Amino acid sequence: MGNPVRVVSLLPSATEIITEVIRAGEPCSHVLSCSHECDYGPVSLAQLPVLTSARTKFTSSKDVDDQSLCQVCSVDYRLIEALARRMPEPHPAIVDLSPQNLWEVLDDLRRVGEAVGQPGAGQRAIDGLRGRIEAVAALARERLAAGAARPRCLVAEWTDPIFVGGHWTPQIVHMAGGEHVLNPGREDGGAGKSYTVPFDRLLEADPEWLIIAPCGLDLAVTRQEMGPLVEQPAWSSLRAVKEQKVVLVDGNQMFNRSGPRLVDALEFLFALFWDRPDLMPKAFPYEYL
Repeated sequence: MGNPVRVVSLLPSATEIITEVIRAGEPCSHVLSCSHECDYGPVSLAQLPVLTSARTKFTSSKDVDDQSLCQVCSVDYRLIEALARRMPEPHPAIVDLSPQNLWEVLDDLRRVGEAVGQPGAGQRAIDGLRGRIEAVAALARERLAAGAARPRCLVAEWTDPIFVGGHWTPQIVHMAGGEHVLNPGREDGGAGKSYTVPFDRLLEADPEWLIIAPCGLDLAVTRQEMGPLVEQPAWSSLRAVKEQKVVLVDGNQMFNRSGPRLVDALEFLFALFWDRPDLMPKAFPYEYL
């Protein structure tokens, strides 16, 4: 075995992927530091040096942040490569993770496994997650084959304005046996970017389940951000409200990160849609409104 591969992770999802790969293999890679948002993983993670910090502090979804000048709002991969080449040799290898669907998330585990010198561990991690995915998909297919209708669901990634879930979210809703309204999913790929809709569109779609999982917000803050929705005059006429099927989720942890815990989100959705509390992931951060 050679020297440990030294790793810096600047994405929470990447840190969780690295953790999953290391768990499935040998401790032959060493995470040196991470970002300020990397808040899930081994206890040792909390002791790592943090290389980033938040530029702004979230107060409310109603606030408008006006950036008059920002050269690195969305950092270009070529810019990162150029900066890496200016560092002392040996230049660090850059692994860019930009998955658009659940299958690409699994492929990122393969890429990370290869990058940290543990291709076998990466594949074992993939196999474990894929087994869980297939188990849920098979249960959903059984329900549908027996004549059950797909529960109509909307996952909102923001409350003011309403952002309809995109990328992998409609896909995992579909795989759990549901129908993601306003941005339909399919099992073999993602559904494009999330986008905004007025409340009237939500009213017209009238989903059976309304899951509120705002990007970057935990459960406590999500609870505080429900005002713009519940204050709508027609809020109480929504089917999900009348049937008490409005669910708040820690979107920051469970839906927004393109990492292994998207499989937890898939299992959560199946347990929710089909009333299978025995299949609910342990300590999944959600509550009914």
